[in-house]
Amino acid sequence: MSSLLSAASRICIVVLVIGGFVVTFTQVIGIAIGDADTVVFGGTTLFAPVCVIAGLAGIFAFLRMYTKEGRAEVTRDDIDTDEA
Repeated sequence: MSSLLSAASRICIVVLVIGGFVVTFTQVIGIAIGDADTVVFGGTTLFAPVCVIAGLAGIFAFLRMYTKEGRAEVTRDDIDTDEA
């Protein structure tokens, strides 16, 4: 289950980054051609799904900590072996 949540989170992050580039590129094109409707389209219609994907990525990453494997990995990473 941990690996499934990890994969889902990573996929969402990749889609989020691509979506961010699409939103930004759409708005830049709208500014370059002087079309306010394109800028608004990029900032509203395209932006909403990107926000949903960002939320899903966060939820998957958060839930991963509550699986047996995820909890073991967090515990292992938090152990300080430096005795200084």
